[in-house]
Amino acid sequence: MNLSQFGEFGLIDLISRKLGKTSKRVIIGVGDDCAVLKLKTQNSKLKTKEKLLLITTDTLIENVHFKIKKTSFFDLGYKALAVNISDIAAMGGVPTFAVVTIGAPKKFSVKKIEELYQGINKLAKKCQIDIVGGDTVRTPKELIVSITLLGEVEKEYLLTRSGARAGDLICVTGEFGGPAKNKFRITNADPATELRIGAERSRGAECRIRLKEARKIARARLATAMIDSSDGLVRSILEICKASKVEARIDLNKVPIAKGATLEQALYGGEEYELVFTVPKSKARGFKVVGEIVGKGQGNIQQLKGRGFDHFK
Repeated sequence: MNLSQFGEFGLIDLISRKLGKTSKRVIIGVGDDCAVLKLKTQNSKLKTKEKLLLITTDTLIENVHFKIKKTSFFDLGYKALAVNISDIAAMGGVPTFAVVTIGAPKKFSVKKIEELYQGINKLAKKCQIDIVGGDTVRTPKELIVSITLLGEVEKEYLLTRSGARAGDLICVTGEFGGPAKNKFRITNADPATELRIGAERSRGAECRIRLKEARKIARARLATAMIDSSDGLVRSILEICKASKVEARIDLNKVPIAKGATLEQALYGGEEYELVFTVPKSKARGFKVVGEIVGKGQGNIQQLKGRGFDHFK
């Protein structure tokens, strides 16, 4: 069996099983938006809220995620950090430190690398993230940008994919389908910039960072589970269902669709980086509700084509 038959998520499951058990300091390992680790404290008498360490990483590769000739390197750097921040947000956390790895051919333009780092640095400063290191390597041909981002979250505010319960409502931020509609177009919410970019399957990416909204939800103790929608709305809900051992019913008439996009693009397009979260009915007032968590055998989302984005399909 090759990777195209196995799929990205099948591969992740396989690797997770092969890795085996982790130490007691690992609260969450493979299978969520971030790894969650328990930090050892030097003084147990300190009256401070216990914080957990969050770790996430994301990689952008030329001719898979972008085309050199159609890329603004400032915006590419901005997006490379933004997608990692979205993972930290989905756990209810705050980003803190990042390391950046750049792989490029030896004749690649230094000016373009500088522009890329300007994009990274612009967003890092806005979100009070320190770039503390990384690596630079030579590649045979393609440009590679990989960022590992650290964050922290108070133990009582941690949100995962596994807390959804039957009766919870499925809520979202924003609209869906825009990036799939706007092939080759990326719009960053702040700073307001646009670029034309080629991507696998003509997929664009509309980068919004829902960090403030996620922190507000986490600190209010409203959500039972949360994820970001980078792999598509249906895929995100299915991942919550898988982790929480539940099923879901989605109301297709309530899915917020971006102007000009189709329902299919909204369901499967991905790259919105919106929040998808579950909330008890008594606390869901004011949120955009797209469905409900139900018990085994009662859902309809499993019947949808939960394709979402998969690197190996």
